[in-house]
Amino acid sequence: MSNKKSGLLPILVGAVAGATAVLFSNKKNREKMNQIVAKGKAQLKKLSLEVTEDPETLAKKVGKKVSSEAKKVSKKVSKEVQKLNKKIIEDQK
Repeated sequence: MSNKKSGLLPILVGAVAGATAVLFSNKKNREKMNQIVAKGKAQLKKLSLEVTEDPETLAKKVGKKVSSEAKKVSKKVSKEVQKLNKKIIEDQK
């Protein structure tokens, strides 16, 4: 059984490497990836400046974002729990 596990990893690595090669073989794809990387790099520099210049403000901003996302997730989970409760009640009838 361990042979099957070790045989799966090289196949997965090969598939990822092949997909990456195909992605980068096209000039348009390379240019698009460079734009994405450049944008990410700029965002990282901006974030780095915020951290060094005013970490408290950044922490508050991040806290608000986390709180907002947590509320959204909480609402989704609540709706799913309500659906499951209804289904359980219906199945018991």
